[in-house]
Amino acid sequence: MGATRHDLARSFLMEAVYRSRNSQGLSSVFAGKTNCGLGEGPVANLDLTEKAQTLFNELWAEAPAQEQLDAIRATTRGWVERNDALDRDRNHFLRDFRQANGFDRTDYTPEQTTAYESGLDKVNSGADDELSDAARALLGSE
Repeated sequence: MGATRHDLARSFLMEAVYRSRNSQGLSSVFAGKTNCGLGEGPVANLDLTEKAQTLFNELWAEAPAQEQLDAIRATTRGWVERNDALDRDRNHFLRDFRQANGFDRTDYTPEQTTAYESGLDKVNSGADDELSDAARALLGSE
């Protein structure tokens, strides 16, 4: 069974994140900055990788009109920026939890392990829900 349009849209948006994160990481390295592991802020690089171009072509077999392209670009940029914030939330949760409870999970009490896993699951499931919302918005730009 092939991927649904929604799955393709999710993959397309995450490919945009990976491309942008690569640019973000390089700009942080060259600037000598190490904040949060993600740099100072989101970098939206909307140049399509080969994989993103393939996904784009699967999603839009016929070339979209300029207005639709603008909407696709805006939705993609919005997701890259939102994903950056969600990743920072995840990193901050991990930092704060580890500072309060230690870095070695094998030393956690059952209560600490439950709190760690449920907190991380909450952050991750929220990010997954937002990715689905962004994919629906991307497809809604048609």
